[in-house]
Amino acid sequence: MMMKTNGERQRLENVYWMARYAERALLTLNVAQNYLGYGLEASEENWSSCWERIKKGLRISRCPADFSGKIACCFFFLVFDPDNSLSAFSSLFSARENAKVLRDWLPLALWEELNSAYFLISSTTASSSNLPSSLYPFLRNILERLLLIRQWEDYLLEEDCLWAWLKIGESLEKVGNGAAFFSAYHPADNKDPFPFEEWEAFLSSLFLLDLVKKKIPLHELSFEKIASYMFELSLYSYSFPSQLNKILHYMELLSGQWAMETAQAKTNELLTKVLERAKEGFGAESTKKLFLDIQIECNQIHQYLLSALD
Repeated sequence: MMMKTNGERQRLENVYWMARYAERALLTLNVAQNYLGYGLEASEENWSSCWERIKKGLRISRCPADFSGKIACCFFFLVFDPDNSLSAFSSLFSARENAKVLRDWLPLALWEELNSAYFLISSTTASSSNLPSSLYPFLRNILERLLLIRQWEDYLLEEDCLWAWLKIGESLEKVGNGAAFFSAYHPADNKDPFPFEEWEAFLSSLFLLDLVKKKIPLHELSFEKIASYMFELSLYSYSFPSQLNKILHYMELLSGQWAMETAQAKTNELLTKVLERAKEGFGAESTKKLFLDIQIECNQIHQYLLSALD
């Protein structure tokens, strides 16, 4: 097993965190864009309950209590608020700080898009807080820049260890975020049916809408039918099994250089659990615990990965 200097280990941590923070920013921005239209049209009661699901889905535990029905305040908190460590602004700031260390490795275009997205959001903070309808083009602009980063990643060599760490961080964040959002919509905690517009926002936020529209008539949408796509190995590149398989692939590339055995074993256990659940269906109360387990186990894998660098 190859020994790494402190500087090399630090670079590996930087690319891992850059990927996770960029993925978090992408999710938050996509949620903001897709729920904005529904929020502007929804009744105060519907928006208030929807906002609670958004907070749970984004794993936001602390939030000012006095603006739950004020949509402008909600979206400022999600997108711009520097005091919210999970806002898109905070995530992009952290992604950019980690990327600075990698300037000699990152493709110039990737760095420029990340840098541009950060400065765009930081320079628009004050003017956009009270004008939620003006957020549409703004959010679209930043999202396009972050999605371009994914395209530029394809120019990196898959054998590069930094690339592998980047993809592990991105996919691990994606799995944990997806599990949290599905947990927020679990029928055990939501007895009343959702308006179709909220289902649409939910699906779009997870890049599921186009796929689901091809497979399920919109009037037949249900949690169970939608969840089935997140547990299918072959149908959907964002599914839990697909992402976990990607993580295992990149762990294998790194296994000759770092002590990845524990992280690999834990990821394999989680993949097995996910595939077994897919065979059992999604209507049972136990699925609520499953989504929580996925989040917890992703955090454990994260700790094992960072320990592997020591």
